[in-house]
Amino acid sequence: MENNKAYTLTNRGKASFFYCHRHFLPPNHRDRKNRNDFVVGRVEKDVAPPRLSGEELFDVVSEYGDIVFGLQSGK
Repeated sequence: MENNKAYTLTNRGKASFFYCHRHFLPPNHRDRKNRNDFVVGRVEKDVAPPRLSGEELFDVVSEYGDIVFGLQSGK
């Protein structure tokens, strides 16, 4: 998550990942250069981040401690 392309929406201040998926496409994919249907005037030149193995992903997630999801979380 340290190199994500999220941006903050202006009215509510929420994080959005809406146009952040094109760097996962192959380098020669036509949608990487599509300036009209995505963020206006932007060509995607970045490459996708490396895929983590299951052990690497577990190490990253385990740093957050116990996380309780749902109504019982109290947050």
